[in-house]
Amino acid sequence: MGERSRGAVAANTTRGTDADRRRPRRLASTTTTRTIKVVQPKSRRNGAESTRRENADRDARNADATPRNVANNLRAGVLAGSCAAMACQLVLFPVNTIKTRTQARAIGAPSRLGARDFTQLYRGIVPDLIGAIPGTALFMGTYETLKKSFGANPGVAAACGALAASVVLAPMELLSRRMQANRMTLWTAVRIAARKREFGVGMASFLARELPFDMIQMSAFEMMKSTARRAKGGVGEAELAASETAVIGGVAGALTGLLTTPFDVSRTADVCAGSLGLNPKTYPGGLRGLRKLAESFGVRFFFRGAVPRMIEISLGGMIYFTVIERVRSFMDAREEEAKRMKSLKRGSPKTRGGGGARRTETPPKLV
Repeated sequence: MGERSRGAVAANTTRGTDADRRRPRRLASTTTTRTIKVVQPKSRRNGAESTRRENADRDARNADATPRNVANNLRAGVLAGSCAAMACQLVLFPVNTIKTRTQARAIGAPSRLGARDFTQLYRGIVPDLIGAIPGTALFMGTYETLKKSFGANPGVAAACGALAASVVLAPMELLSRRMQANRMTLWTAVRIAARKREFGVGMASFLARELPFDMIQMSAFEMMKSTARRAKGGVGEAELAASETAVIGGVAGALTGLLTTPFDVSRTADVCAGSLGLNPKTYPGGLRGLRKLAESFGVRFFFRGAVPRMIEISLGGMIYFTVIERVRSFMDAREEEAKRMKSLKRGSPKTRGGGGARRTETPPKLV
């Protein structure tokens, strides 16, 4: 090849190289993906956190609107009932003793509440506590479970709770009342009841008193509590103060105590018939016993001890429902917080290296 030809080729090559340098580079069709973290401003992060909290609170409220777990309701009812029973019995048992001795004294006999009697006002407290603490726990556990988990009417739930509690309460109350009225020791009361197989004596009068008592008291309390909440908050959800709960419980207790006093007198007559001058072997008890008492002593007899009973149950209602509501609120707050934390964990973004949105870019590859 001649020099001209070689020169031409070299010139063409040089021009081609210069042209390539001036020509814009072509983008490759293949791309790589790179993740770039975009850090949000502090205000936006706070807004996102606030939104997550609002969603968690809404989820907790929605969960509260549905029936709660049966085990949680049962646990809350048992704990609240045990605490309330212990508080009431320790404080008000002397008033109960005065009421029982007033009901059990023979017709025409003078009051036996002398100096010696006031030193024995806690006689019978041991079997009463043995029955009241587990009995009230059974009652409130059944009541809370049926009302909140299954939507039962308060009266129906209370009746079922009374039936469950009667298994423990009835025999222990029999021992307690005999110790109060006859001033016998616990061992003597147990020995006599066991020898004569009397632990089930007066069960009909016990249920005749407890079923209407619990149905009226719990229904009245729930109705007055709902009315007070609506009047205070406008939507029925306002939280009541402890003093307001105590007043409502006291009114419900006083009303129920007065209405059920005749059944309580009948119960005392069943388990302490000898103290009234009745023959325990021939006294029929139950509804027939009520007729016999009315024929023998008149209608006024059925309101013996009405004043101390109203005092006992009204004060007991103030203590009982205040303790119940405080323990219930404590358990509800713990459950709601657990639900809120669970909802927060479920709704939080799962990102590495902290919060913030992530954006994906595809940078071009130069060729």
